[in-house]
Amino acid sequence: MSPTAIPIPVLPQAQDVPEPAEIRRWASERGILILAHSYQDGFLQEAAHFVGDSLELARAAAREQAHAICFCGVHFMAETAKILNPAAEVFVPDLEAGCSLADSCRAEDLARYQDFLAGKLGRRPVTVAYINCTAGVKALSDVICTSGNAREVVDSIPAGEPVLFVPDQHLGAWVAEVTGRELILWNGSCIVHELFSVDTVRRLQEQHPGAVTLAHPECPKAVREAADQVLGTAGMLRVAREAQDQTFIVATESNMLYRLNKEAPQNMYIPAPGASCACNLCPHMQKNTPEKLWRALQARQPQIEVAPEVAARARRALERMLAVRPAAR
Repeated sequence: MSPTAIPIPVLPQAQDVPEPAEIRRWASERGILILAHSYQDGFLQEAAHFVGDSLELARAAAREQAHAICFCGVHFMAETAKILNPAAEVFVPDLEAGCSLADSCRAEDLARYQDFLAGKLGRRPVTVAYINCTAGVKALSDVICTSGNAREVVDSIPAGEPVLFVPDQHLGAWVAEVTGRELILWNGSCIVHELFSVDTVRRLQEQHPGAVTLAHPECPKAVREAADQVLGTAGMLRVAREAQDQTFIVATESNMLYRLNKEAPQNMYIPAPGASCACNLCPHMQKNTPEKLWRALQARQPQIEVAPEVAARARRALERMLAVRPAAR
């Protein structure tokens, strides 16, 4: 079967769960802001007041100053919303929706490595943390970045300063390539993007001559090198909106295709397959369902809490990221 004929799975809607528009209206009436990542199921994207990547959602959380936020994503994203809105109630559909990248870098391990590097280098390196990390890691970091602004964040650090980039080794390697900076990389990776194979991408390119291949910078180097453009999800959307009748091979979490099809339906999108299936879905993102969202909204549970002293340090690193101006590209 051709990859173009395989639909992105959509979570079934239980009979007692309202339609997405009704959920959004119900939440609005009660002062609840629903945020959803682009890697969420289409139902959850439709129910949200705002859909975006990690940077867009961080900016929305900081801008809206909502009294209550329901975050459809993974745990570190909800933590970020709580850090930026300490007075708000922040809750999630499923507290077990985690992240392999966040799990790969524990705060206590990072602290020990920072001390080791300080002794070895004679000074403490500037720690840049990809937003896919815990609040504790953010608190130990000097500045946060996302895949959409990692290049600009590293460019903002004075030349000659040693830089430790955590936790994604593939994103860090890509940033080193495009900035020309020598970065110290943490050995972490995303279980979704790690599964992309350059061989399957090449086969799709042969099957669809003229297609433009978009790869997320969390992909391994061989996949990035096979792509026409390496972009975060916001960059992928920008390219898709500007195109007309273009076929795209997309190497990122497959729910992104829902948003691409919705916002730029004039094009054709083919998901790059994972190691064992045609769609590469994040098992953590998939833990959030319409039923869990509806229950969370009604109960305002389970809530996310971040210790005040950790939140204060993490907020400084996040605010430094938000102050970095995007480059005109």
